[in-house]
Amino acid sequence: MKELFHIQNNKEPVQPVLFFQASDKHLAFAITNKNATEIIELAYCVIDNMSLESLNEFLNHYPALKNLQFYDIQVAFAGQQAAFVPLAEAEMTDAEMLVKTQFGSYDGVRIVSEKIPEWQLYNAYAVENVLWDWVHTIFPFSKFRHQSSLFIRQMQAANDEGCLLVDFGTNNFSVLAGAGGKILFSNHISYTTPADVLFALLKTCQQFSLSQQTVSVRLSGLIDIQSALYKDLYQYFREITFREAGWHTVEPEYPAHFFTSLNDLAPCVS
Repeated sequence: MKELFHIQNNKEPVQPVLFFQASDKHLAFAITNKNATEIIELAYCVIDNMSLESLNEFLNHYPALKNLQFYDIQVAFAGQQAAFVPLAEAEMTDAEMLVKTQFGSYDGVRIVSEKIPEWQLYNAYAVENVLWDWVHTIFPFSKFRHQSSLFIRQMQAANDEGCLLVDFGTNNFSVLAGAGGKILFSNHISYTTPADVLFALLKTCQQFSLSQQTVSVRLSGLIDIQSALYKDLYQYFREITFREAGWHTVEPEYPAHFFTSLNDLAPCVS
């Protein structure tokens, strides 16, 4: 396990809320006040693979995860094996078959499904059994959903010029394209160079007739404004903005958009 970020606030939390996010490549959490406006503690770690050992190492490394009594716990599973399908069709579709058809058949996972009624879509996704069992043992009263279900809710009603939501991990990114009030494309892509990202986004624009000059590109996640990746994107797209997290931190040197995907869980707090 390698820690990339760890932010701590010395304030005593009152009715703290936990946001926990996990994929086979990273584990992250944020603890906020009840209104999710201020960070009490935040950490982001990369892992070699999803295992009980890595999960327990993460838990033991951050005592607050075990010692605090949380007012609410929100979990986002962020694995790549997730598929959207129109709600009308999904009601006749077996979720397990849908995921296996798109990503292949493999053991050791649980197939989960959830509705996204505002977009009339159904999200079927795979969660590693070890992660599923661990979450429900350590955080038995948590509420869960897939990160892509949270992501799609950020699209709102895309106008005719179109919108690309792009969220970056350490060596991968999620892209969601929309236009004219419709979702056009969703994918989770690994990359090694900025050219890989640029190629994927330009190909998406070409496929769905989105203009590089007018399409709105909203970035979040681990991308720095000084990086070669951002500079390359800025050369090809004119309407670029950062989708920033809506909470305050005690580490202003970390851009707010680094942690937006964790903050996407905030509206789920009851």
